[in-house]
Amino acid sequence: MSSAEDRYRAAISTMEAAAREQDEQRGLRERRLAEAQQQAREGMQKELAAAQKYAEHMDELNKRKQSAGGWATEKTLADKSRESLMEFGVHEEEADTGYTNYPTPSYGTPAAAVVPPRPEPAPEPPPAAPEPPKRGRHARQPDDEDDFSSTSWLV
Repeated sequence: MSSAEDRYRAAISTMEAAAREQDEQRGLRERRLAEAQQQAREGMQKELAAAQKYAEHMDELNKRKQSAGGWATEKTLADKSRESLMEFGVHEEEADTGYTNYPTPSYGTPAAAVVPPRPEPAPEPPPAAPEPPKRGRHARQPDDEDDFSSTSWLV
């Protein structure tokens, strides 16, 4: 009987091992499923936030268009938030003041090379003599009172 008992115990241990393996695979599948659902949920929340921001932007543009009488012009649709931003640094109209911009010293690093001063601009030539004022296209000749060239005779 020992051989029958040994075969019985071997079959039982094989079935228990198969059941354990199935339980481990089921647990792995459920864990992967939970991770995939979490990633999908996070991705959808990001997409939802982007879609809401886009919808708010489109609503704002539509309000601007309606307040402009239905005209969708470049000025109407321009990004108004950029106009309210403060800008620091040199602006284009202030850039050519003739002053040398020296670098800000930073302690512990070698100083940058000094920029040589700009050469002075050449003096401008004197302006030419002013031209006599031009007359308008339909101005009348001062000495010719009977000039009917600008009169339409087809009325």
